[in-house]
Amino acid sequence: MTLTFPLTLEFKFSLFTELRVHDASGQLVAVVKEKKFSVRDEVRVYSDESRRTQTHGMKARGLLAGALDWKAQRFITRADGRPVGSLRAQGLRTMWGAAYDLLGPGDDLRFTIRDDHPWLGVIEGLIDTIPFVGDLISMGFDYLVNPTYTVSDSAGHPAYRVHKKRSFFARRFTIEELQPRQDADDELVLMGLIQLVLRERERG
Repeated sequence: MTLTFPLTLEFKFSLFTELRVHDASGQLVAVVKEKKFSVRDEVRVYSDESRRTQTHGMKARGLLAGALDWKAQRFITRADGRPVGSLRAQGLRTMWGAAYDLLGPGDDLRFTIRDDHPWLGVIEGLIDTIPFVGDLISMGFDYLVNPTYTVSDSAGHPAYRVHKKRSFFARRFTIEELQPRQDADDELVLMGLIQLVLRERERG
């Protein structure tokens, strides 16, 4: 898998969570559908709009792993079952802001992901507690404030940055490449950052 950055990730208005990924030329890269009403997160990735060709699956393991987000590990596999890697939340640190490890198929650390401004999520959480008007203020906050996430390689060098674009309901995100990378990383990075966007959108 070879990607042309920047990538655009956009959620479709739907009763179910659906996400489309396009590359810099506007070509469709992936269609993502998340299974709801399950104690474990399960995500399916397709190569086409009709969702006839599944390329990857992602699933959290462990009892109630989807609910215990601060400790869940989400495993990424190809459609034929071959492992790609996993996205692992860094325990209690994830409750403060995005803090994940992106692991290779042998559980080797490839990348770490951090919220650049975790305090913004704390402010939004406080706004949500205001009776009656909290939801309206929170919608405006979500539109005006757009968090970013930095993906660093195992040596600690920034490699990618994820931006939430200004939109209601956190509909659009972009992924930019900060330095030239090996194409071999593209599959793991794309699948891992799809999971990141799904999880962080739920958090607000």
